[in-house]
Amino acid sequence: MFTREFECPSCGGRIESSNPGSRSVSCGYCGQTSHINADNLQAVGSKNLLIDYGSILSLGRTIEIKERKFRVMGRIRIEYDDGFWDEWYLNYDGDKEAWLQEDDGSFVLFSEKKGAGALRLEQDRIQVGSTLTFAPEFQKVFVTSKSKAKVIGGEGELPFTITPGEPADFIEGIQGGRVISLEVLPTEVRLFMGSSLEIEQITFNH
Repeated sequence: MFTREFECPSCGGRIESSNPGSRSVSCGYCGQTSHINADNLQAVGSKNLLIDYGSILSLGRTIEIKERKFRVMGRIRIEYDDGFWDEWYLNYDGDKEAWLQEDDGSFVLFSEKKGAGALRLEQDRIQVGSTLTFAPEFQKVFVTSKSKAKVIGGEGELPFTITPGEPADFIEGIQGGRVISLEVLPTEVRLFMGSSLEIEQITFNH
């Protein structure tokens, strides 16, 4: 099994990474987020140990959804006007990735649609309750929410770089029974497709 060890550039604590594709890690001792540059860590943003509000999920845990096993690798906490939500980073089938959004007891399992970074959106013209078309396979997406948000911090390891405090705007909608989520970052747009889950659909391996 692949494992790398780093020393936190802030407190000197030991940080392990078990995913060769990880680009960000967060120190479990002091909450410092760092970007992985080859074999070194570069500290970014302010320290922020995420408070546990009683989530059923935790780092390193193996969960099962629809007869597929996932390992919890990390999470991002996003803050918006009405509170916050968590995005849990999952690995399955060796090197495949998924995301489990947890927001006030509701869950959505997402997979990322690669190659969305070149999307250009006129955000000011997008309104909740309208329909949005931004690619041949994404016609008439009904917009259900639009949020100006920011990254509070992370935990564990993540497949892309994050910086606590950076803006991260979100547009979510529904198309043909699936949930569509657009994450608009300062340098790129990330596109996710998913489906809602009931908590009973998530089981745990002990």
